[in-house]
Order: sequence, then C-alpha cells, then structure tokens
Amino acid sequence: MSPRKSSTSSGRSKSRPRYLGIEVAGQPFPALSPRWWEANLRVGLDRTPGPTGVPFRLVRVEGRRAIAEVDRYVAGRARSAWNAPVSGDDRIRFATRRTWGTLVGAKRWLRAGR
Repeated sequence: MSPRKSSTSSGRSKSRPRYLGIEVAGQPFPALSPRWWEANLRVGLDRTPGPTGVPFRLVRVEGRRAIAEVDRYVAGRARSAWNAPVSGDDRIRFATRRTWGTLVGAKRWLRAGR
C-alpha cells in the first residue's frame, strides 16, 4: 500500500444515505408534529413486504413537507411505502417528491415550498 493513501477512505461505510422529500395532502388535515410524521412513516414502511423495523431518520419537518434519511438499499421500498394513504385513511396521503444523494438539495427543495 502506498504511504500517500489515506486509510480513512477504506473505513467509510459502503451504504450512502438517500434523502426523500415527502409531502402530505388531504382533508381533514392532521396536526403535523414530528411525532406524527415518525409514527405514520413507520407504519407505512412496516406495511410493505420485507423486514420490519427498517431504520430511517426524520431530518426536518416544515408544515406539510418533510425530509427523511434512509439507507440507499431501502430507498425504493421507502418511496413505494410513502406514496400511499396515511395509516389506512384514504382522505390523507403521503407523496414522495424527490430523492437526493445529499442533504443540500433536499434542504433547497424544502425552502422552495415556503
């Protein structure tokens, strides 16, 4: 191994996170606290085929929009789970809008919705 090579690059995780932009639409509109978001995103993700308890992190919530961080290997599963009615209520729906590889683009999208 070359002495110029950094050993830190070999220690990085192979799984890079993805950031999903999620919106909620419908009537009657629920209270959108971070707890509400986390609980309903968890229910939606656990309803999809595959293992339950897939980790995700709610990065930011602003009104009807939120950014969630998921592992890149479950990003597709999260997108399909979060394009559905919220907790079985057909009047309120989640919709994923975009997926980003960095948080910069996700935060820009969130600011644009104000």
